[in-house]
Amino acid sequence: MGYVSDYADLGIARLAMKADLSRTFAGSRSARSIWNRHLRQRLAQAEDDPPIPQSAVRLYERPGCPVGLVIDGHWERGLGNWDLFCPATILLSTGKITTTPGCVAEGLEEL
Repeated sequence: MGYVSDYADLGIARLAMKADLSRTFAGSRSARSIWNRHLRQRLAQAEDDPPIPQSAVRLYERPGCPVGLVIDGHWERGLGNWDLFCPATILLSTGKITTTPGCVAEGLEEL
């Protein structure tokens, strides 16, 4: 039973982290601007209700191992996800926007 509890606790923790990151995104005009530019460049058709960023990452080699949302980078259409081997722009939970050279050059993991 301990494994089920640990797994459930991890799921709840990730959900709380993503909710916090979503609030940070909603409060950041510059992050929304970068995201909207990404959407205009990547999507063939505009939507009335554009998607919000959902890919959370942890930067392991930075002080405090911050977490953030990927708001721009290389979108792999075939996989329907970010190619984190490439450089990416990330909104950190602190509200700061940073870039990363990619997961091979910097310890980066999708959560």
